[in-house]
Amino acid sequence: MSFFANTISPYFWNVVVNQISISFLVYSMVVPAVLAIAFGTFLYLKTRKLSSLYLLLLCYSFAIYAILDLATWFPNGAIEMGAWSLLDIFSVVFFILSYWFLYSFVKERDLPLWQKVLTGGTLLPTLGLTVLNININIFSGPQVTGLENQSVTLYYTILYFLFILLVIIFSAREYLKTEDSISKKKIALAGTGVTIFLFVYFIILILVGFIIAINLWGLAANAYVYSVDLYSLFGMPILLGFLGYLIAKYQAFDMRLIKSIVYMLALMVILFIGLFFT
Repeated sequence: MSFFANTISPYFWNVVVNQISISFLVYSMVVPAVLAIAFGTFLYLKTRKLSSLYLLLLCYSFAIYAILDLATWFPNGAIEMGAWSLLDIFSVVFFILSYWFLYSFVKERDLPLWQKVLTGGTLLPTLGLTVLNININIFSGPQVTGLENQSVTLYYTILYFLFILLVIIFSAREYLKTEDSISKKKIALAGTGVTIFLFVYFIILILVGFIIAINLWGLAANAYVYSVDLYSLFGMPILLGFLGYLIAKYQAFDMRLIKSIVYMLALMVILFIGLFFT
C-alpha cells in the first residue's frame, strides 16, 4: 500500500478523486481510443486503400494521445509531466492526418507533394517546443502539477483553427465541383464527420483557455479546469459513426461487408452510451 501511495502523485489523491468520477475519467479516454484502433485496423486490413491507411494512422495517433492524456491524471510526477509534454505532438499529428485522410478519401489519390510538405511541416515547430520544454513553463514540485505556456496554447489554437478551416473549405469546394449526387453525399458526410471530430477538440481547447484567461470562478488558480479536457475526445466516436454510415449506406472504401459494419456500429453505440452511466 505504501508503494502504491508513493507511486501515485499527490495531485491524484488531493484533487482528482474529489473532482471527477474515476470511472468516467478512464472510460472517456479508453473507449474512444479502443474504438479508434478497432475501426482503423479493421478498415485497413479489409481495404488496403491509401485513405484507410491515413485513417489507420489517424486512429493510432489519436489513441496514443488518449492514453498519454490518461497518464497525466494517474501516475507519479515524472510520468505525469512527461506524458503531458508529449500531448501536443500527437494532437498536431491527428489534425494533419485528418486532412490527409479526407483528401485521399474524396480525391481517391494522394495529396500533392507541396500540400504534404506544407501541412506536415506544421509538426516541426511542435517538436521544437516540446524538446525545448517551452510548452509547459511552470512546474510545481509539491503538487506535481504544471501550467501550460499560454503563448504556446494560443499558437496551437490558431493552428487548429486553420486546419478546421482548411477541411471546411476543401469539403465545400469538392462538394460544389461534384455533379454526381451520391458523391456529393459521401463528401458531405466525410467532411462533416472530420469537421465535428476536430471542432470538438478545438472548442474544448478554447473553453479551457478562456476559463484560465479570465480566471472564471477562480478555476484558473487550481487544476480543476483541466477536467473539461475529458470531453475533447468525444469527437472520435462521432467521426467513426459517420464513416460507418458511409460504408453501410454507400459502400465507401469499396466495402460491402454490411453485417460486419452493423455489428461494429452496434458495439460502438453500446460502448459510447455506457459513458453516460459511469
